[in-house]
Amino acid sequence: MFTLPLATGKADNAPAKTEPPAQPTEGAVNRASPLHDLIARHAAENGVPFGLADAVIRIESRYNAGIVHAGNYGLMQLRAQTARGMGFSGSPAALLDPETNLRFGMKYLAEAYRLGGGDICRAVMRYQSGLGATRFSAANRIYCARARAIMAGP
Repeated sequence: MFTLPLATGKADNAPAKTEPPAQPTEGAVNRASPLHDLIARHAAENGVPFGLADAVIRIESRYNAGIVHAGNYGLMQLRAQTARGMGFSGSPAALLDPETNLRFGMKYLAEAYRLGGGDICRAVMRYQSGLGATRFSAANRIYCARARAIMAGP
């Protein structure tokens, strides 16, 4: 299992405490479920690796299509303004519909992936911080580590 060392400030040789990233099974969706097929379809249509799409959705919403947090909606935790930049014209509440959320969220993730040159960490940096982001923040590094751990599986 992949773990991240936490800073302890200790000068001795004691092992650092570790905190496991999100478990690969956390929020997992059954491969036979309609949601799995919907995610796979939108990922494929937009040239996004399924593993990346799955990791982003697990991190953002744990596969909870009805979640709203801090102005972010649905499976991919999209802001209405971000979705509008991808062609969305509905109300923010419409982003709670999985089909709608994935249609516009996957377009955004695909653009982040393209701008990141196909690199997972650069893609999630842009997904999390905006398409114009070029420098990794501490939050971006944590997000990247979680995404990689999810993609690596058990």
